[in-house]
Amino acid sequence: MHDTRNTLFELFTACWKDEALKNRFMADPRKVLDDHGLEVPEGIDVKVVENTDDCIHVTLPARPEGHRELTDDDLAGAAGGCGACGVSALPWSG
Repeated sequence: MHDTRNTLFELFTACWKDEALKNRFMADPRKVLDDHGLEVPEGIDVKVVENTDDCIHVTLPARPEGHRELTDDDLAGAAGGCGACGVSALPWSG
């Protein structure tokens, strides 16, 4: 995942410097990601939006698989922490 984040950071930095690249990335993110070595699996839709000084976008992550409410018995045996929650730069990158 570290390499994925580095690659995304490099892509974002390049987009800030190159308006044509940014426009291509926004119009065809799958192709630009692939060009940068980040293959998107079939069936995954990618949308790129740009934050501005007066508008930011917040992404609500998908609910983790197997998520369920804890019972009182579960809570009684819990030691603390959250091992089931996590966010990655690209959800398919592991």
